[in-house]
Amino acid sequence: MTQTQPPKAGVRWGRVALFYGLALGWSCLVAAALYLLGQRDLSGAAGPTVATTILALLYMPAPMVAALIVGRLDHRPALIRTTFTGFRRALPKLLVVAVAVVPALLLGMVGASWLAGNVLGLSGTGTLLVGQADLVANALTLLPAQNADQVAKLSAGVPSLWGLIALALVGALLAGFTINGLFAFGEEYGWRGWLADELRPLGAFWANVITGVLWGLWHAPLILMGFNYGSYGRIGTLFMIAWCIPLSFLLWRSREVTGSLLAPAILHGAINGFAGVFLILLVDANPLIAAPAGLIGAAVAAVVAALFWLLTRKWAGRA
Repeated sequence: MTQTQPPKAGVRWGRVALFYGLALGWSCLVAAALYLLGQRDLSGAAGPTVATTILALLYMPAPMVAALIVGRLDHRPALIRTTFTGFRRALPKLLVVAVAVVPALLLGMVGASWLAGNVLGLSGTGTLLVGQADLVANALTLLPAQNADQVAKLSAGVPSLWGLIALALVGALLAGFTINGLFAFGEEYGWRGWLADELRPLGAFWANVITGVLWGLWHAPLILMGFNYGSYGRIGTLFMIAWCIPLSFLLWRSREVTGSLLAPAILHGAINGFAGVFLILLVDANPLIAAPAGLIGAAVAAVVAALFWLLTRKWAGRA
């Protein structure tokens, strides 16, 4: 007599649609609010405003809010109840993963930018500035007009290339474990938390491809207003998807290895923390091509994700 196997749990696409509708709907509301407040150019050319900053901070928690609402409908214990359980036990793994992955991403993007731009001269990748004087001059272009004393202070404060990279790395790690990680948790609770668990029956490959596409599209309302890709708003969303897919694999794996949803939040926050340094390091860069959010950044993220995936096979799922 044969025993019947219980049916395998599948993806509840209706729940996924509801979750995504709530998250994307909120992002559209934030973009609409920015537009109505007159903040219609998020390229950074005019500099950030208080309203822009506040609304940007409201943007990131949307996936968590959507996940909590959908989870409430299911009458299931919320994932957030167990997120901070065993934090001290997980902390060593979180530190190891962050110290391994964040430098790999930052140094990989710096190295790829130098190779593509300075050595091969590929269009759009930008030129990596090496001299301290060039770094100071580029930093001055990002600031309001400075008097002689201010220029002298800036010149004394801007370190060499490697000093600047070291400062960016330390600052990124600190930000990932503190304020940036806190805000990134709002995203990661939705993408690498609720959605990852819901899509898990598809297997890691398709779950991360779908998550990367949805995650990239979620940025579209702000990208259309110049965020990240400036005047390339319409096509910029496609490049954001190309960036989000490999990054989703990396962040998913970090949760598996550490057993903690805090891992992707820390990495996500750290990446946001070092992204701005490329404004100083690179000149003549096309945001669609150059690091951190262009094709150079996406390629480095894909390589780091693949290496991290292979090197952590023994630890994934055992935390």
